[in-house]
Amino acid sequence: MKLSNVKVDQIYHDCIIEDYGEILTNSELQFIIKGFFQNLSVDKKEYMYGKHRDKEYCIYYKNISYLGNPHPKFKKRIQISEEFKIIYEKNLKNNITTLLIGVYKYKDNILLCDFDTSTYVKRKMHNSSAHVYTIDLLNGERNGLFEKKDIRGNLITVFNKSNAINYLDKKLYNEENTKIEVFDTLDDFFIHMAKEWLGIEAYADMIEHNYRNKFQPEWPGFYLEFKLEQYLINNNKQDVITFYQNRKKDEVDLDLEFPQLGFFGDLKAHSVTSSGIQGNDYETIMNLLENQSIYYIVANHETEKDSEHDYTVTKYWNMVQNKDNIMSYSNKMKYSVKIKSYYILELNKYNKQYLDVFNQGKNSDGRPRNPKISISMKNLNNFLVHVIDLMMKILIRGSFLNQNSI
Repeated sequence: MKLSNVKVDQIYHDCIIEDYGEILTNSELQFIIKGFFQNLSVDKKEYMYGKHRDKEYCIYYKNISYLGNPHPKFKKRIQISEEFKIIYEKNLKNNITTLLIGVYKYKDNILLCDFDTSTYVKRKMHNSSAHVYTIDLLNGERNGLFEKKDIRGNLITVFNKSNAINYLDKKLYNEENTKIEVFDTLDDFFIHMAKEWLGIEAYADMIEHNYRNKFQPEWPGFYLEFKLEQYLINNNKQDVITFYQNRKKDEVDLDLEFPQLGFFGDLKAHSVTSSGIQGNDYETIMNLLENQSIYYIVANHETEKDSEHDYTVTKYWNMVQNKDNIMSYSNKMKYSVKIKSYYILELNKYNKQYLDVFNQGKNSDGRPRNPKISISMKNLNNFLVHVIDLMMKILIRGSFLNQNSI
């Protein structure tokens, strides 16, 4: 074993610290993998063969290491040689499943990461790499087994030695052994709801039900909140997700509470053209993250401006409130939105260093507004734990073996 020449994020006993990475020799990699899986045979360097129940598999293994400057410290990878595709195709002809496995070791923390081969066999293999992020390894360490697809569609599964059999059951036999009620509840809500909203119809729906935020000008976020709250009540899911509405002065400015997980969250409507996801009060969030994680539930949408539709929503919104100026808020009013996907982002004390500061300018009295947090899209994968592409109807699960992640 040798050490890397730069200090980056490392997983150590459910924490993230900065230290030099461990780069293992081939014999050390084989020793670790043999500890995870029984009765493996070594075919040649980088390949090992085994059998689970009645199915044969081949492990192509590599070190997980830092991607290198100038990349962020949370980004790691394995490198894939041209030979991988050759052995993959050979195994395919012999009905052998090829597993693409990265080995992560830091002191006594050892994790394996499976990179789904369907993504990588289609690529040119010269200097190809597969990526994994600090938050993925952290969730693998916390939960024993963690699976997700990133925003590029790359599927990974991180697991420890105790869950090697669970991993093989799922990988080779597609046996589901993970379930999180929060994720399942939100999946069901987003998958079955209408994906395209018209502003006038949304306002009319909220007015009919006398929703407390029925006249808010930025209607998409409040309509999302209204529909989720309806869903939770109608489906008796308020023990899973609760709207945290009865706040006192100076209490946490977050809309959601997850009673089973013991922490707060917030609901966001986010335009797909935006370079970042705006969050809540910067100081509040930073202080809260010292003691707990926060989930952001983000609905990503395409937007049509009301100015492109003769300001029909603007006029309706002003007239229904009996305003004298029926063109008030016309420059910002949205005509419609189409929900494309949704994310669950986990903010914690380890990845909070990658949050940006969003300065809101000044109030009408000239005093500066409190800054908010913002999540840059370039850092999104280090917060992402779950995503569904709603338009393609592809479920992209981030899942855990158990729910003791916090």
